[in-house]
Amino acid sequence: MSLSEPNTHFSVFISGIIFGIIFFQSFISAPLIFKHIDKKNSSAYIRKVFPRIFLIIPLLSIISLVVSYFQLKFCSTELLIVCLTSIFLPLICYLLIPSTNKATDSGNSKKFKILHTVSVLLTFIVFLINIYWII
Repeated sequence: MSLSEPNTHFSVFISGIIFGIIFFQSFISAPLIFKHIDKKNSSAYIRKVFPRIFLIIPLLSIISLVVSYFQLKFCSTELLIVCLTSIFLPLICYLLIPSTNKATDSGNSKKFKILHTVSVLLTFIVFLINIYWII
């Protein structure tokens, strides 16, 4: 990718937004919520925010892919990998949410830890691949 090509600017901008969303929620918002708000309210907040994040990221990636391909006539293999990763991995995380919540609610900490770890790892992959595209 070369940033001297104007066609890459839009997709880099979208990757920056995705990076920012994940960074803000994972390293600023969630830790502050868990530190300063009681468990009941912090859980309610997390259960409202993360599903939206796991849907916003794929939506942004679809927009990036569609605009880059159809309007800007640009779609490198790298961009395709970044977009497809940023579409499918958050959707997997979204699909894991009901099972993760059920494990939490039923006190099944082993199942929760597994599902949460999978979700964190998939989100981290999306985070890293979008950093790659930005750089």
